[in-house]
Amino acid sequence: MIEDILHVLEYYHWDPLSEGPVGYPVYVKKEHDKGYAVVVVDGNNAGDLTKEMHQAILAWAAQVLVDDGCTETAELTLFVTSELAKFALLGEGTAFWIVTPAGRIIVRMGQPEDFCGLRADLSKTLAPEPATIMSKAPGEVIAEEKVYRIEDNKYAHLPTGFWAEAADGFTTCYFTIALIILNVLIFAVSYAAGGTDAIDESWERFASSWDLTITEHQFYRMFTCMFLHYDLYHLISNMEALLVIGYFLERRISRRAYVVVYFAGGLVGSIASLLYHGVFVPEKEVWNGWFTYTVSQRGILSAGASGAIMALAGATFFRMFIGRSFDGYWSAERKPYLDMLVFISVIINIGTAFFVEEQGNVDVSCHVGGILGGFAVMSAVMVILYRREQRFEVMG
Repeated sequence: MIEDILHVLEYYHWDPLSEGPVGYPVYVKKEHDKGYAVVVVDGNNAGDLTKEMHQAILAWAAQVLVDDGCTETAELTLFVTSELAKFALLGEGTAFWIVTPAGRIIVRMGQPEDFCGLRADLSKTLAPEPATIMSKAPGEVIAEEKVYRIEDNKYAHLPTGFWAEAADGFTTCYFTIALIILNVLIFAVSYAAGGTDAIDESWERFASSWDLTITEHQFYRMFTCMFLHYDLYHLISNMEALLVIGYFLERRISRRAYVVVYFAGGLVGSIASLLYHGVFVPEKEVWNGWFTYTVSQRGILSAGASGAIMALAGATFFRMFIGRSFDGYWSAERKPYLDMLVFISVIINIGTAFFVEEQGNVDVSCHVGGILGGFAVMSAVMVILYRREQRFEVMG
């Protein structure tokens, strides 16, 4: 996609600045005494780009135009990415467009709807389908313009089909892959250190229970319990859910929001488990086949990544059913099969939890608390982002 955009700029007589910043090509054009500068940012390779650095690049491009005799300048950044929320904040205070991997141009409220004819040039060359321009409040579409297909297929190099898209997507799900590796390593190291005895010892030291976490004030257990798994089945089932749900969500929200949802939502799941076992149902009757006896649940150890994973599921549900009203923050493409995979994965996870809950092996309260926590955290994140943008637009 980056190569296609650069080709369009060169074809329509935009001149590259050879002394520009490495990795962020800058193109300029002059019309009479006014100069235009376009910065192209590849979202997949912009990990070190900060807001200050971005503004410095634009200021440098403007100075180049002034030195070239322009009495008026205008600068625009093209963020080529599907992480709309992240780059909308990165471009705050500047003129920018979002170009999705499918070639759609998203123009947010307060941004220029055209830039020296560039939008039309890009749209008729890049967009495989009619592109909508978002220029008012999020969710309000004011224009749908015709775009043209090109005879040669510029998208032959893009991944098509389920497996190709999945393989391509996994290369950008850094935190999801990192969390899976971390959980597997913790389990593998514990098991290698002494088998099941070492795993039992790690649970005694880091798993969460009302007696240890609350009564003994070992609050760190609410966090460390997210990285423990009892056996191989427990680990595999959780990592499968994390892979499916994380793959879906991480590519559609900023990675900062993803990390916040995972850990804050997982913490809510841990708190829900503590409240259930320590306050709401501190004792439970158990039937062993011959007679019924009562056990205290305040000493039951609980651990696993399920709460944090279910938090990602809750955030995903917000994205599916409510977050679409924040159109500018979500990718324009919708993948129904991914929606279905996430939904099936959550149903299997929750269904398994309820199915074996009577055996005392699955903490249903943590699962449910994680879903509600993730939904709430994602709601808060999106409201904060939306209000921050609206406040800037009012001030600007």
